[in-house]
Amino acid sequence: MSSIDRVHAALPDADPSAHGTCENCDTALQGHYCHHCGQSAHNPLKHVGHAIEEVFESFWHLDGRIFRTLRDLWVPGRIALNYLKGRRVGYVQPLRLFVILTLFTFFIGKMFVHVDDFSVGASGNSLFGKATTAEQVEAVRAQQMALIDQQASTTNTGNAGFAIARAAVNAAAAQRRAELGAPTDTPAPPADDNHGTFFNYSINGKPWDADTNPIVLAGLPQFANNWLNRRLQNGNANIQRMGGKTDLYMQAILTALPGALFFLMPVFALVLRIAYIPRPMGYLEHLVVALYSHCWLMMVVLATFLVASISNALASPLVATLGLWITALLWLAVPVYLLWMQQRVYGGNKLLTVLRYTLIGGVYFFLVNVVVMYAALAGISA
Repeated sequence: MSSIDRVHAALPDADPSAHGTCENCDTALQGHYCHHCGQSAHNPLKHVGHAIEEVFESFWHLDGRIFRTLRDLWVPGRIALNYLKGRRVGYVQPLRLFVILTLFTFFIGKMFVHVDDFSVGASGNSLFGKATTAEQVEAVRAQQMALIDQQASTTNTGNAGFAIARAAVNAAAAQRRAELGAPTDTPAPPADDNHGTFFNYSINGKPWDADTNPIVLAGLPQFANNWLNRRLQNGNANIQRMGGKTDLYMQAILTALPGALFFLMPVFALVLRIAYIPRPMGYLEHLVVALYSHCWLMMVVLATFLVASISNALASPLVATLGLWITALLWLAVPVYLLWMQQRVYGGNKLLTVLRYTLIGGVYFFLVNVVVMYAALAGISA
């Protein structure tokens, strides 16, 4: 190609198909797309109209595959079975679909799903709303703390939930005291009773402090110990900031859940691999089944969020009742769908499938609880 042709090819208004070479690799074009690198001969930078056209063209091409994938996803096991048999060109890849659905689902959750504050608030018919003096506020606070401590002593579910409850009680008590105009020298709740904090324990006989008296775990490198202490410090600060605002806790958990679920995926695939050792299937094939199973779960969670947001927006008793029925049916369908999918993909004796399904379900339920707890801790200590 001559130097003049190259100059024309470099101009913004030049049409690549006019001079017959690809602008990316200089290969002679034989159609609209370069057969060597795949770049289109169409220049989207020619003017704004072409750029908008390219955006919508890419969107609709992707959208067609997504619609086909989501349609087949509603039939238990169909898309996973087709993918494993090699019929993959018409579907969005399982990992990409899972990431898209997870991010979109929790984006919708953070945008439109909100929950009311703890019922221990300082106004209305709440616990502290009936208190008319600072002494009565302190008496109610002490009573609620005793109940929380009693539950904490008989439950092995970790300290995070109880720390949130204690923080909510203390925040509501402080708010009510302020409403009553309590003097500033009125005794405040003790600072060393672990109430209203994320972590407040003694280390080496002294109160824990991220800077002056940090936790040091033997065997961990210094940066790991520093990270742990900073997260605990962040948790204390966030608990004090959030107080009784339940929605802030929910938003924090929704922020941390997608990453936690992503790390759960390979573990769940490993559980499938162990449960189906006799099957001549590799780990990656089980991972495909796990991904599409969770894509379905994300669809159910997304539908739940959408139904909840519509019910909250319309504020109609009829719509709220209908929303509850739809949500209940969706979640009742989950175990049926997953069992059906497992039988369709793996085949074999139905009784053995039910037994494996029960075992896998028990392990998965435990893993989900661990992941949700981790998301709560990670979200609050972020």
